[in-house]
Amino acid sequence: MKLIKVTLVFSLLAIVFVSQTEAQNPIWEKWLACNRIGTKALGSLLRETIPTVRNLLNCIDYNPPTDIGNSYLSKLKLYYELLKRGALDKTQCLIVPLKESVRLLRPYV
Repeated sequence: MKLIKVTLVFSLLAIVFVSQTEAQNPIWEKWLACNRIGTKALGSLLRETIPTVRNLLNCIDYNPPTDIGNSYLSKLKLYYELLKRGALDKTQCLIVPLKESVRLLRPYV
C-alpha cells in the first residue's frame, strides 16, 4: 500500500514538473534566440574594432606617448585626449566609425 502511495506521489510530481517545464520552454527559446543574435552582433563589432581604431588614430593624427605608466589616471588622460581631438578638432573622424558601427549592427536590429 505504501509503495502505491509513493508511486502515486512521484507520478503527480513528475506530471507537475513536466507541465511546468513545458510552460517555461517558450521563454527559454525566446531568450536563447535573442542571445544568439546578440552574440553574432557583438562578434561582428569586435572583428571590426581594431581596423576602425587604427583608422581613427590615423585620421586624427594621434601619436600616444610611449610610456604612459600603469595607473588608471594616466590611461584615462590618454583616452580623454584621444576623444577630445576626435570630438572637437576633427569631428568627421568620429562620424565615420559611428556610421560603420551602424552599418554592422543594422542587420541584427
